[in-house]
Formats: sequence, structure tokens, C-alpha cells
Amino acid sequence: MPHRKNNPSLNRYLRRNKTRHNVDIMAYVVGVGGNIAVIPQIIKAWESDAPGLAILTWVLFIVIGFIWLAYAILHKQKPLIVAQIVGISCNMLVVGGWIFNNVIR
Repeated sequence: MPHRKNNPSLNRYLRRNKTRHNVDIMAYVVGVGGNIAVIPQIIKAWESDAPGLAILTWVLFIVIGFIWLAYAILHKQKPLIVAQIVGISCNMLVVGGWIFNNVIR
């Protein structure tokens, strides 16, 4: 087996693989951590009738999330699968809180 220093194609492969790994990690962090921005809306939806909440927008976010989830599953994009599951869950919590306070209560 050729030594690593003398094998440019192996070096390119290792650099590309490390870069891909780093981008995958960033995608997981952003996919999960980015949904932290939704937490105030979740709280607002569950604590009150949330008069300023555009419920149709949140339902649309859920539908779009399922389309992206299907895409991610078909293309075996694990970071995107995780991000969409977290995003859909957060959006469903907003809608669920609105339904609880405006329909059920």
C-alpha cells in the first residue's frame, strides 16, 4: 500500500471526507438548534389564545416540512431527516397549543 504522503488521490479523498463530516455536524447543529427560535411561539400558543398567531402559516410549515422529510428520506440525507423531524414537531406543538386554547378550551 502506498504511503499516505505519496498518494495525492488518497489525500484528496481524506480531505473531502473530513469536510463532508464537518458539514454534516454543522447541519445537525443548525437543524436541531435552529428550531430553538420556535420555542417562544410554542410557549405563547400554549399559554394563551395567541391572538397574533397566523395558524395557517404554521400548518403550511408542517406540510412543507413533510415534503422536505420525504425528500430527505428518499435521498438518505440524515441531517435533513433529523432537522425536519424536529422542525415538524415544533410546528405541531405551536398548532396543538393554538387548537387547545382556541378550539378545545
